[in-house]
Amino acid sequence: MNGKHGDHPVTDILAHKIDVYGTEGSALFRKIAELSSRNEVYDWWEKEIGWEAKEDEALPKLKDRYEKLLQRAKEGGWEIN
Repeated sequence: MNGKHGDHPVTDILAHKIDVYGTEGSALFRKIAELSSRNEVYDWWEKEIGWEAKEDEALPKLKDRYEKLLQRAKEGGWEIN
């Protein structure tokens, strides 16, 4: 991976602002990244989303992950807007 456009879906979403999983899914992915470490984002993506996932497959998983991370953040005392 060299970080260029098209190299990796996570890089495309986070660095290049490309909506790999549609507008809603990619926006959720960016929120997930704000609540996670880089390694956590990549590990979760590899286990749950992966290279072959399409928007309709990824969106429910993204919603679930975001809700779990949001709850974790609130329980940890983070101020969430």
